[in-house]
Amino acid sequence: MNKKGLLWYLYGALLILAVVALDQISKELVIAHLKGTDGVSLIDGVVSFDYTTNTGMAWGMLKEHRWVFMSLSTVAILGFLVVYFAIREQHILFRISAAFVIGGGVGNMIDRLFREDGGVVDFIRTDFMDFPSFNVADAFITVGAVMLMVYFFFYDAKQPRPLLMDGGKKGRVAEDE
Repeated sequence: MNKKGLLWYLYGALLILAVVALDQISKELVIAHLKGTDGVSLIDGVVSFDYTTNTGMAWGMLKEHRWVFMSLSTVAILGFLVVYFAIREQHILFRISAAFVIGGGVGNMIDRLFREDGGVVDFIRTDFMDFPSFNVADAFITVGAVMLMVYFFFYDAKQPRPLLMDGGKKGRVAEDE
């Protein structure tokens, strides 16, 4: 492996660790300062910090089937890790977005494995709309997933382009057929 490849792996590992660290530090601060309180409004009517836990996935789905969700999460995290570290030549957008998804997944998995009730600590609440509370890991997973979609639609040369993006040239049946 060349020096450049090694640096990419190192940068990726550091980015994943940074996401996990930001997530876990934010959750520890919330537990220390907001657990047992009514929370804190950051911007009235817009966003608040309020300690809560979630033993399921988004919107509390699969609460009664924790092992299914944990198994799927583990497979997804391992799959992303394999792709991330097995393929040498990757676009920087792919690397950053995959690191966000991996780091966020690991951050939430740490909660599921090591918190007393097996729940993920959520604390960011949108007050202007009815939306479930979330955390730093969830934000990184969401941003990473959106960035991955941007990558696959606009940058990945190996992926077939949707008809709208290739000017209608690909996927069109020849007129003489």
